[in-house]
Amino acid sequence: MRKINLVIVPYNDFLKGRIYGFRSRDQHLFLEIVKDERIDKVVIVERPRSMLNFFQALKFKISGGEKSVVNVSGLGEKIFIFEFFTVGLEQVKLKHLWFDKVYGSEKFIEKFHDLLKQLGFADFSVISFNPFANKFVEAIKPKVFAFDVMDNFCFHPEFKNLNKYIFESFEWISSKSDLIFCVNENIKNFFLENYPLSNGKIFVLPNGVDENLNFDGVIPEDIRKIKNPRIGYVGVISDRIDFELVERIAKERKNYNFIFVGGKYGNVSRMIRKLKRNQNIYFIGDKHYSDLSRYIGSFDVCIVPHKVNEFTLSNDPMKIYEYIYLGKPIVATKISIQSRLVDSVFIAGDEMEFLKYLDMGVELAKDENFVKRQRETIKSDMFWREKARFIVDEIYARQNLMCEG
Repeated sequence: MRKINLVIVPYNDFLKGRIYGFRSRDQHLFLEIVKDERIDKVVIVERPRSMLNFFQALKFKISGGEKSVVNVSGLGEKIFIFEFFTVGLEQVKLKHLWFDKVYGSEKFIEKFHDLLKQLGFADFSVISFNPFANKFVEAIKPKVFAFDVMDNFCFHPEFKNLNKYIFESFEWISSKSDLIFCVNENIKNFFLENYPLSNGKIFVLPNGVDENLNFDGVIPEDIRKIKNPRIGYVGVISDRIDFELVERIAKERKNYNFIFVGGKYGNVSRMIRKLKRNQNIYFIGDKHYSDLSRYIGSFDVCIVPHKVNEFTLSNDPMKIYEYIYLGKPIVATKISIQSRLVDSVFIAGDEMEFLKYLDMGVELAKDENFVKRQRETIKSDMFWREKARFIVDEIYARQNLMCEG
């Protein structure tokens, strides 16, 4: 069997994932992709690091974060990590555009080519999840270039000032890529309407779930004393959460305890402080991904109280797959949910419906037949390994076709 080499450009760092657990779409996918027997060697290109990241790396105890030169770490027989460090004093000013500058720099590309020579890479393909790394992808000239759109960054709250840049980045991707994967139909339609060249190369590949996710019955120490019913949310605590809705429903259901598990992202500290004044709302911080099943398993009802806007409609929340796979009743706002999962989620159009469904969910949590039905919603093709297999199928077929030609 002919094997192929693959370069992966994630959005989220691999080495940080080893500390906190691999929890994002790109991390789940590349962990499964590297297992495919059709892949010979894989290079994972970490985001460039500067002095700012240097101190973060020390804080996170990330291996290799303190090195001032490229470092290749062999992980097993076929996985290699490419790291690049530069002083990067401009990062504070340029912010995300600093990554664009470094990815496209001669030194970054030169060091990467040195790595390819060390590994004996001849032909290789690229899958990128990072819209700031296009100059790098263009410079290394892969046989096949695939891009995965995790969210529509054109509408991401963090990138409001970069809308033009992201729009042009997606335009370049639509023109130069051989394959585009995206999480839902809304993103696909956005690409087809705005970038006609994406037609014929874009595929909807929804999120998935770790097939080994399981609740062992252990309730985490930090929520053990919080009384039932426990209403839980797992995920980044960011602007996508409708904090006002959360406060209203918590005040209406003072006998329910609302628990949020996740690290802060963006300017949300003020809202968190305000909500914590309510005696039945708890923010308990970030947890390792391997522990999340215990938190989800300890909840009576799981919630997704997200705002409904262009950005959230481009999402496909992984937490919903995880909630369902662990058999939990779920209440969500009218966000985008994969059609195969809609019947397993209570979708609330307003506050009153949200409260009604919360009450129903608390009762259903005691129903073993309901729990069983929820778990059975997740089919084998929804596991991350099958999502990764689809990606490799498409890349493998195209690279071999090019080689034969």
